[in-house]
Amino acid sequence: MNRLKDIKCFLFDMDGTIYLGNELLPGVADFFRTLRERGKKFYFVTNNSSKGHSHYVEKLRKLGIDAQTEDIIISSDALTYYLDREQPKSKLFVLGTPELQETISKAGYTIIEDETTRPDLVVVGFDMTLAYQKLARACRWIDQGVPYLATHGDVRCPIEGGEYLPDSGAILALIKTATGKEPLIIVGKPNHYIVDLLRDRGSYARSELAMVGDRLTTDIAFGLNNHILSVLVLTGEGTVAEADRLGIHPDVILPRAVDILKYI
Repeated sequence: MNRLKDIKCFLFDMDGTIYLGNELLPGVADFFRTLRERGKKFYFVTNNSSKGHSHYVEKLRKLGIDAQTEDIIISSDALTYYLDREQPKSKLFVLGTPELQETISKAGYTIIEDETTRPDLVVVGFDMTLAYQKLARACRWIDQGVPYLATHGDVRCPIEGGEYLPDSGAILALIKTATGKEPLIIVGKPNHYIVDLLRDRGSYARSELAMVGDRLTTDIAFGLNNHILSVLVLTGEGTVAEADRLGIHPDVILPRAVDILKYI
């Protein structure tokens, strides 16, 4: 708990951490206002690459949180960060929603739409608009030696009523089964590219960053893997019993995100 007072920048997962579905958790709007008053920086971080920044800004504002575009970090941002450093100017064949494609295009990358121009890379996101013909074309490119990478590896996306949708990881499993090939890289949580992006953006030491979330295999693993403070909140998916079962042990466990204020 003592490490919380040294944190300059908090990374917050959203669903299950600050809201449930379309309902803000109690005290959260005041919580973020207080963080700002105390001089703390924070970002809202999600693996869900099917949506763009404006979607999350609009949702947060409707729930009573004053958010700006620059406050939102999506796994698609980690993707373009990776591409800028490792595969600049690459031409991409993208399995992704129009929102994901817009994020990639705005970053200056060419998206291949036809079936004859060979791409440099295939990108796999949480494609809620996925059509079989496009999936088949991606697998054919991969069979022919085009590397592929993914925004994130979440297998299931939680929705209202305790149900789930197949997520990017499920699409990856299909592609791996069909082609026998693994992705070149997966850039979202729990991997390191979001931390790299943030440290470049704000010059933060790892000891000054904290990840706050409810999912052990993404949020908490992200913190632990990247040597930043991991804070599990018990308002969503993760439980103490599950942490013990999985052997994923957060640095801090709190009933709610708003309880952070007691320690900073």
